[in-house]
Amino acid sequence: MTVRKDLPIILGFIGGAAVVLMTFFDNAGLKYWANNFLQWRVIMAYFALLLGGGNILRIHWKTATLRRKNWIHSWVLIATLFITLFCGIILGLRSPQYLFLFNGLYSPLGATVFSMNAFYIASACYRAFRIRNGLAAVLLLSGTLVMLGKVGIGATLWNQFPVISDWILNFPNSAAMRAMSMGSALGMVGVSLRIVLGLERGHLGTQ
Repeated sequence: MTVRKDLPIILGFIGGAAVVLMTFFDNAGLKYWANNFLQWRVIMAYFALLLGGGNILRIHWKTATLRRKNWIHSWVLIATLFITLFCGIILGLRSPQYLFLFNGLYSPLGATVFSMNAFYIASACYRAFRIRNGLAAVLLLSGTLVMLGKVGIGATLWNQFPVISDWILNFPNSAAMRAMSMGSALGMVGVSLRIVLGLERGHLGTQ
């Protein structure tokens, strides 16, 4: 047995089987071990976060010191990272300094990036709404009706646009979203079972 290949598969099988069995059987010992595995999952997630932060720091430190393209942005990221860590760990999450960084810098920047997505969404809609076949025509018609029902000018033109828009969102759209959610859930269950049984080894760097 190799530690790098076989041990992660064995631990994954034991942990996954314990959590699955805990759902169907009321056993104190089984719940104890399953809860321990779930707590270790949280601990490992923090280690993964630390590893990801260290990797980001390493990449941007190299970019900043070698003065590669946009190196000044790397210095800004590094400085912001350490300042935020200092304010959050030393001063506390409720300190005025940390709240200023979060509410005064992070939130406006996040809103700016999110608002820029509107232009990409408009471009994607323009490409998707080109009528090439019958399905594209249905997509164009439904998208137009939904947009007319959600803006003020639509209700001004015809008071039934909001009603039609709500019907499309509540029935055809909800049915499609639930089907996608069910398909995603089944896919997640399938991949999880493959990992638990040791059939999926892509996360270990093997085929």
